[in-house]
Order: sequence, then C-alpha cells, then structure tokens
Amino acid sequence: MQQKFRFVLVGNPENRRVLFFQEALQQAGQDAALVIPYLSILNGGCQLADIFRDGDTVRVESPGENFAVEKKILTLGGLENASALEDERGRIYHPRLWFQGFSTLMESIAQQAGNVSWFNHPDDIVSMFNKPLCKQLLPALTLPSLPVFSSYDEFFAYAEKQAYSRFFIKLNSSSSASGIVAYEHNKRNGKEQAYSTVEIVHGLDGERYYNSLKIKKYTAREEIRNMLNFLFTQGAMVENWIPKARHEDSSYDLRVMGIAGQRRHVIARLSRGPMTNLHLGNQRCAVDELELPSSTWLEIDTLVEKTMQAFPRSLYAGLDILLPRNAKSPVLLEANAFGDLLPNLLHNGENTYLAEINAVLERQRLLHD
Repeated sequence: MQQKFRFVLVGNPENRRVLFFQEALQQAGQDAALVIPYLSILNGGCQLADIFRDGDTVRVESPGENFAVEKKILTLGGLENASALEDERGRIYHPRLWFQGFSTLMESIAQQAGNVSWFNHPDDIVSMFNKPLCKQLLPALTLPSLPVFSSYDEFFAYAEKQAYSRFFIKLNSSSSASGIVAYEHNKRNGKEQAYSTVEIVHGLDGERYYNSLKIKKYTAREEIRNMLNFLFTQGAMVENWIPKARHEDSSYDLRVMGIAGQRRHVIARLSRGPMTNLHLGNQRCAVDELELPSSTWLEIDTLVEKTMQAFPRSLYAGLDILLPRNAKSPVLLEANAFGDLLPNLLHNGENTYLAEINAVLERQRLLHD
C-alpha cells in the first residue's frame, strides 16, 4: 500500500499551479495538499507555526497573478499606500520594493516552519530570484558580471568605450521577461536601438511602464534613456548579449528542469527575436530535433548538477541555459524557483509536478527505511 505523507502548499488557491500540483498528488496516490493562501498569511489571518507539523512536506508556490497579494507584498517591502494601487494589467509596480517584501515574507515562512522538509527552501527561492547573487554563487557557469550602473548616462558612457556594444539589461529580481531590454549601440553612427518587453505609456503624471506580450523596438534616445533610468533605479544588471545557437531560421535556448540534481524535462525555446520566453508567443521545439552531440548533453548535465549544488535545500529549479553560437560551453542564464510550469511536457511519462512529487516520495522513503 502506498505510504502517505502530509503535504502543505503555500500559494494562491485559485492559481492553475496549485491545481496542477493537486492533480499530480492524486496521480501519485497521495492526499490533496493543505493549501495556505498567501493572503491569509499576509493579512495575519493564520499563524504558520500553529499549522505546520513536524514531518510535513512543504511546497512554496509562486505568489504571482494575484494583485491583492502583490499589493500586500509591496506594503511589506515598505511602499506606503500600496493598497491604493490600481490593478492595471501588466503594469510594473516598484520591483525593488516588491523583492524586499517578498524576501521578508519568505524569511517569515521559513522561521515559522519548524521541523519540515521542503520542495524548495524559502531562502533558496529568494536566492534564485536574485540574479546578481546567482552570478556570485555560480561564477564559472554564468555570463561574466559587468559593472553596476545607476543611470542611463553611466551605462552609455561605458557602452561607448566597449568593443562589443550589444547588451541585455535585466531587473535584478524578476521573472517571465519582466523589465528586460536587448540594447544595441552602433558606434559608426552613434545610433541606439532597444528591443524590450517594456511598453512605455505617456500620461499626465509622467511615463508608466508595462510588461507587454509583444516585443517593442525603441530608437529614440529619450525613450531609451527614460526606460533604462527606470530599470536602473529599480535595480538592474547588465550582461553581454551573446548570440544564441540557431535551429532552422530561429535562435534558441533551453529550459531545463533540474530535479534532485539531475536533468529531467527539457524544451527548446525558439525565437526570431532576442527574447525566447514562451509566453511571448515563441515556439517550443523538441530537443531531439536539435541533434545536439552527446558531449553537449554531458556539459548540460554537469551544469545542472553544479547549479543545484548551490541550492542544497531545494529539490528543483527551471534553468534557462544558453548554447552560444560560437560552440563554447553551455551557460546558465537564470535559475527559476518557480520555473516548472511546463504543461504537457513529459519525461519518463511524468509531468514536472509528478516528477517532483515522486522525487520527494523517494527521499521520504529513504529517510524512513
């Protein structure tokens, strides 16, 4: 008979991630998880120390796609009058303060947990969200760190002096390509252009910034300056823009699920533009079609193993991996603590959630044998 364990999930109950996880628990022969809503925690409506039991297996899910939760996290991060914010679809509200509030929330959950086991430990989740920190933890696996800039003018002065004048600018703590810019500076004519998921909307109260599902192209220096000033004020890092490997008429990178230290689910993300995120309308491609040599897969396996070793208290991560066009070794772009939302992608007959649950059950069996 299947041994049963108590699973507890912190998340937004209405979110499809919660539904997928509950379905996978049922497939694994386990009872449904006890769901603790983020809003209950943030409103002070529950004390986690009274809910968690020794031996529980706890999953912390993404708090996204719930504006009421976003406002509470912003309040926790120090934003006054966050409750008055309007739910404008896609608007980028204070990502620096959001991350501060999110970090505080994760710390509180960890402190109240007691003797439980985790899918991903809250401290690791915060670390994965912190892109500059990931570079510090994994310097040999990631792109080289570039200077930190506080303004467009500082960045432009640097870009003008470089032999290579193509860069990615990314918010220090964001997901789903939020606030990302692919920037080019033509030294011969001094012109600039930027491709971005950021949409600029001009209003009576100044410029507002939104995440768009369509990549925008900017060529006016003033718009580029204002957009980058906003991102640098919120905390953003700069990376060299490395040409991605190509398949047919598109460039691509890989989303790789690392589960229990091993490569599991893998999908290639094809794009004719600089961003490959699937929610932007880019295409999935089965990795068999890429015909990658076994030596490349061995390098990817090593990268996955070493990356997960940097987060020893976490079971899984969705890893974005760049295969440079110049045939150099694979490079880790990001580690995503909530990067397992990959519907209909199977490995050994398991979707990502079922694979994670079965890995946890195997871990539990080893502990109890």
